[in-house]
Amino acid sequence: MNLALIELHDVTPYYYEEVSYALDLLSLCGVEKFSLLIVPNFRDEAPLYKYPQFVKAMLATNQEIVLHGFNHRGGSLKDILWTYREGEFSDLCLYGTYTKLYKAKEMLETFGIKTEVFVPPAWIGNPFLEDVIYSLGFSAIAYRGHIKNLNTDMSYTSPVISFSNRPILDNFSKALVPLLFKLFKRYRLLRLAIHTRDLRDRKKVKLWRFLLSKVKKIRRLVSYEELLSKSGLAFAL
Repeated sequence: MNLALIELHDVTPYYYEEVSYALDLLSLCGVEKFSLLIVPNFRDEAPLYKYPQFVKAMLATNQEIVLHGFNHRGGSLKDILWTYREGEFSDLCLYGTYTKLYKAKEMLETFGIKTEVFVPPAWIGNPFLEDVIYSLGFSAIAYRGHIKNLNTDMSYTSPVISFSNRPILDNFSKALVPLLFKLFKRYRLLRLAIHTRDLRDRKKVKLWRFLLSKVKKIRRLVSYEELLSKSGLAFAL
């Protein structure tokens, strides 16, 4: 049976209501396994240490936690096709990359949270990123088209289905996503990336309900931890 990895992106107190709504949506669709992609200090306005109850609620879900940047801000014009000012690591130097990741990891560990998987905002990295996260104890990084195991240097093809929240591409993405879901059916592992801002759009919520209900019937839900474990599924991808 083919596999699916469901991710909730931009988990932060900044989007408290949207996160709550997303968790309700996943429960309604019967999704019992998903990954929470946490941003420790979203837009430098919502540091986790100021919201311990939010962190406690996320831990209470008993779902996998993945680091998703530090503040989710930054980037350059060369990434304009993929994102607007959210490619946090796109143009950082080595020092900037290390500093942000060290602070992000430290903030998670304040709450006893340890994760070995990193998903850069907008799935955009830089030449230093992999070496830095590996030095900080991470074992995998996920990009838009593949997941890389940093311990083995092996990459596994895995396309992502995601809506755009940029006004210029919003309606186009709503039409495109159902088509991509069909187009990507041949892939062994498919990732569904729900962004918290999606929950502000009724049509996107409706489409996510359809896709989540559908994917559960035709794919087995897995976590990054399963994929990357020594006895796990990665070698079959």
